[in-house]
Amino acid sequence: MTRPPRARLRAGVGLGVLYAAVVLATSVTTGHPVRPLFDGAGTSTPYKWVKPPWYVGNANVKPKPGSQDIPFEDGTSPLVGVNSTDSQIILNLPRGALPAHAGDTAVRATFTPLDPKKLAQPGPRLRPDGNAYRVEMTYQPSGAPVGQTTTSGNVIMIVPDEAKDILYSVDGRSWDALPTHMLGDPNTVGSVFNKPGYYLVDTELPEFTNPNKPDNKKRVVGIVLVVVAVALTLGYVLPNLLRRSRAAQAAAGVPKSRGPKGRAPPPTRQVRRRKR
Repeated sequence: MTRPPRARLRAGVGLGVLYAAVVLATSVTTGHPVRPLFDGAGTSTPYKWVKPPWYVGNANVKPKPGSQDIPFEDGTSPLVGVNSTDSQIILNLPRGALPAHAGDTAVRATFTPLDPKKLAQPGPRLRPDGNAYRVEMTYQPSGAPVGQTTTSGNVIMIVPDEAKDILYSVDGRSWDALPTHMLGDPNTVGSVFNKPGYYLVDTELPEFTNPNKPDNKKRVVGIVLVVVAVALTLGYVLPNLLRRSRAAQAAAGVPKSRGPKGRAPPPTRQVRRRKR
């Protein structure tokens, strides 16, 4: 069924208003003009996993680390957006967000995708939603680290499942939840960006387990039961059988000791002595 022209027009106007509202909200919350949150974001391509789940198979394209240089313009950092090579994390920085550093002409932003299971895990009843990312910023050419922005930008992350919060960590050993906004769909979220570090999105959805994968716990239990059964057989059943067998032989009059080659020993003769 085709929508009438007026319905299509109303839908288009509604999307435009939503887009403008998100851009305005971003500017208000940061206090400075920034690039629109939707700039460069999207979910048209399959998610690129560092360590793909079982259902992805061989279709995954593993993301690689990458970096982009942000040159200073007359000693001031420009209004700019930078992103990882897989475009699954995006930073939008307002003009002057990066403090100048004596002798340096640019800031290098480096994005390294990571397996989140090798870092601290989110809170109870939560799990990682896609990759974790280490964001590093260094002045060029000195290589000195950028500790913090002078004004806030925003960070956008695209994830495979319905997102809950963007998490931040200095070293990947513990996480802090950031104020998170959903941007258009449950798989694209944004928050305020103030400093480099580790970024991850969590989700409340349970992990989709492989129904064809063997249950290792059941296998271990089965092995333990077999070992116990063998131990009982060797330690209790066999000795009982041997005792019963010996008792049956004794009841049947079978001598306990036998001579060479299995023959019974000869009967003892009584020798009579003559009287003198």
